[in-house]
Amino acid sequence: MGRKSMIFPSPYEVLVSLYSIIGSSYFLPTVFNTIKAVLLSFALAFLPALLLGIISRLVPFIYRLMEFITGFIRSIPTVAIILTALLLLPLSYTPVIICYFVVFPVLYTNISEGLRNVDVKLIEMARVYRFSNAKIIRNIYIPSLKSYIIAGSRSALGLNFKVMVTAEVFNFVNHRTIGAQMYMHKIGIDLAGIFAWALIVAAVSIIFDLLIKIIFREKTQND
Repeated sequence: MGRKSMIFPSPYEVLVSLYSIIGSSYFLPTVFNTIKAVLLSFALAFLPALLLGIISRLVPFIYRLMEFITGFIRSIPTVAIILTALLLLPLSYTPVIICYFVVFPVLYTNISEGLRNVDVKLIEMARVYRFSNAKIIRNIYIPSLKSYIIAGSRSALGLNFKVMVTAEVFNFVNHRTIGAQMYMHKIGIDLAGIFAWALIVAAVSIIFDLLIKIIFREKTQND
């Protein structure tokens, strides 16, 4: 009990550590490297999720197969994915690949459900009025899918930041990442530094969440 009270930081100590980190020369490169990896893994997961979501809407067998695959991936503990990737894959790509497998099921499920919940009567009416396929996609599928993409993207990015930092802790190749910095503070038994970096991760994640809402809100208003 005495040891815990001795090393547990006060809010003031966390703020001092946060100020020191933000003012350091390595702060921006460190945050940039983690954000870059998060966005790369998100982009790599989004495109296959969108493509397979469309295919699964058209082919029932693919839908059932993907339901099994995504359910299986979701059931695997994240730490098992991390450790397996560290053993089998090149270290420099490990965090991105780990996040791909964690984020892909979230994006695919949202896109797939969005496509399957499109109002069939609207499609039938569009066919009656001889709408082209491009017009049906633009005026029916995309508006119906938008809310699912927003929800999926927000969930996936929030999860992605947390998993990426965890993977960076295990994968100590580049010390200019948030996870590596947290690990170095852990070695020094510096809880204030760990909490400060946790606040930074939370702030960056919230900023990206707000950006997604703003971008889609502007797009909706322009449409």
